[in-house]
Amino acid sequence: MKVFISLLFALAMSAASLAQAQDKVTLGLSVDQLFESRVGVNNAIKAEAEKRGYDLVEVVADGDAQTQNQQIQSLITQGVDAILVCAVDQNTIERALMAAQRAGIPVVAYDRDLPDSRVVAAFVGPDSLSDGREAGAYTAAQLKEVTGEKVVVELIGALNDQNGIDRSKGFREELAGLDNVKLVEVPTDWDSARALSGTQNAFQANPVVHAVYAATDTHIPAVETVLSDLEKLKTVGEEGHVVVTGVNGSNDGYQAVLKGTADGIVVMDLEATGQTAVDLATRLMNGESVERVNVITGNFYTTDDIEANKDTIWGAK
Repeated sequence: MKVFISLLFALAMSAASLAQAQDKVTLGLSVDQLFESRVGVNNAIKAEAEKRGYDLVEVVADGDAQTQNQQIQSLITQGVDAILVCAVDQNTIERALMAAQRAGIPVVAYDRDLPDSRVVAAFVGPDSLSDGREAGAYTAAQLKEVTGEKVVVELIGALNDQNGIDRSKGFREELAGLDNVKLVEVPTDWDSARALSGTQNAFQANPVVHAVYAATDTHIPAVETVLSDLEKLKTVGEEGHVVVTGVNGSNDGYQAVLKGTADGIVVMDLEATGQTAVDLATRLMNGESVERVNVITGNFYTTDDIEANKDTIWGAK
């Protein structure tokens, strides 16, 4: 009799464990590639998922769009309950996301929007248009009193990335109020080597440059290198200083502004982005309606206030 009771108890415990396992929520995290700011958002996602008792399966595509498509299919096969995705290329991922839709798996895009997707239920990330405007407004104010042609070098991010598109658009909108602006475009595709060579070429072709805008402040060291080589690296307030701004919040950007070789950077809130991504996925899994676009505006810090706000800058921590 004792054996029979023990067996019944064991079966009941096994059934309870199975039910608990079936109730466990699993998020699929599809990452384009790992670099400093992406890791910051991912860590916030993981912390929020753990806080809510969720499991999480992470796959990293290392910048390859086809690999990412295959990895998303793998997440679908594993039966994840929702997918959080930062796309390698907004133009090639839709087919994989449609497979998730057919499987009834909600999709949240984070950090990089997919505005043309018919599958993505929600996006959370930086307000890149506003971030670009912040840098552009500062630059325009500094160049307002410059007479004659105003030469501005723009280090453009990837144009298959909505962040790169919007950061450029916002920056240029603010420059539109200035007269006689010559905008020198330097495509970088977010690559530091291209940023360096492109900046070198821009300064060779334009002996006088009044300002440089970096779509990611991780490219500011390339600007500093070029200015130093040309003996034009001056700090804010010095005669001949070239106005330098950027967007991101990396340690490179923070240190440049702290030294005064750069004027200011727009800092993204990575923690809020990660937390919001998990919250949106949770609400979608619960059948709730959510806003399609959820943007988090960055904070623009200059040499005047960046040190006082160090604790809010992810790259300076």
